[in-house]
Order: sequence, then C-alpha cells, then structure tokens
Amino acid sequence: MFKRKRTTKVKKVIDVKFEVKQHSEEDKKNYFVRIMDFLKEPLKRERENMPMLDGINRISAYIKKLPRAPQPDLTSREVLLSLWGALLGIGITALLAFTWKCPMLLGSFGSTAPLIYCAYKSPLAQPRNVVLGHFLGASIGVVVNDFFGVTWWSIALTVALAIILMFTTYSIHPPAGATAYVAVQTGGLGVGYWFILNPTMLGIFIMLTVAVIFNKMSKRDYPTHWY
Repeated sequence: MFKRKRTTKVKKVIDVKFEVKQHSEEDKKNYFVRIMDFLKEPLKRERENMPMLDGINRISAYIKKLPRAPQPDLTSREVLLSLWGALLGIGITALLAFTWKCPMLLGSFGSTAPLIYCAYKSPLAQPRNVVLGHFLGASIGVVVNDFFGVTWWSIALTVALAIILMFTTYSIHPPAGATAYVAVQTGGLGVGYWFILNPTMLGIFIMLTVAVIFNKMSKRDYPTHWY
C-alpha cells in the first residue's frame, strides 16, 4: 500500500511538472508568435499603402518632367537689397500716411513692392506700367461704381475693363487689377474720384520714387526704360 501511494504521489508530481513545462513552452511559443506578428505589422501596412505610394511616385515623376522656368542665381546681396528696398518703400509711404493723416496706402501696393524692389528687371515693374496701370485701375473702378454701384457684374466688369485698358496701352501691371477691385467695391474708399489722386497716385509716386533712388544707389539697372 505504501509503495502504491508513493508511486501515485510521484506520478502526480511528474504530471504537474510536465504540465508546467508544457505551459511554459506554450507561453514561449505564444510570446514568439506575438513578437513576429508585431514585426510583420509594418510590412503589412507598407503592402497596403503600396498603391498609394505608387500613385505618389507617378505624380512626382510627372511633375519632374514638366518644363521649369529659368531661375536666376540668388546672392545674399540681392536678397538683402530686396529686403531693405521693401522696408524703405512701404515704410516711408506708411510714415507719411500716418504723419499727414491721409490714406496713401492700398493693399495692391503690397503686390507692387515685390516687383519694383525685387523683380525690378521685369517689364511689369517699369515706371510706365506701375503708374499708368494703377491710374487706369483706380479710374475705371470709381467710374463704374459711380454709374452702376456695387454688384457682382459691376465688379467683374471693372476688373475686365482695367485689364483690357492696360493691355491695349502696353501698361500691364497685375497689382493694378486689385486697385480697380478696391475702387469699385468701396466707392474709392468712400472718397469717390479723389481716390485716383489719394491714395492711388500719391502713394504709388512715393513708392516709385524710393524704388528709383534706392535701386540707383544700389547699382541696380532700374528702370530699364521709363515709357
């Protein structure tokens, strides 16, 4: 009896050890499987995203094949001159506007500044284009506003007429389209036909004067032509 009981106890201990060992091996296998699944997850995601990546690569390759505009070499001197030119031009105009308590500044002048202080060799940046372009834009804007008021079609008509007049007089200046829009939208900032003189012509005259003096002092070829 004693031997049988002892044999039974030994057998139970062996069975328990075997079960523990088996469980530990299963845990190790499960742990290994989880690690492998974790490592395979990025690969699965990459495979899922492959069509999207292929599409992006195709678009990128197509864009690279498009003809590029010639880009001039930029020097630190040109960058600094453009910075100081814009600071002086807008700064002096704004200072006089605050001192004399009159407008002298338009949103479209912010678009003129990059042309006359940075892209000064562009035909669109020459004095004829700047002065005549803004004059035509302001004039058309206040005239259309005076006759037809502010409607969707009068705004469209104003900008279209300003573009055609600049085109036919060889005085295309893109920011002047914004001057025409402001003129018709606001009735010349509420001052009617005076809008043509101030802020348009007075403000642009100051900015252009600063541009000519500053560019000449900086030994820049501006203007390339006056009219």
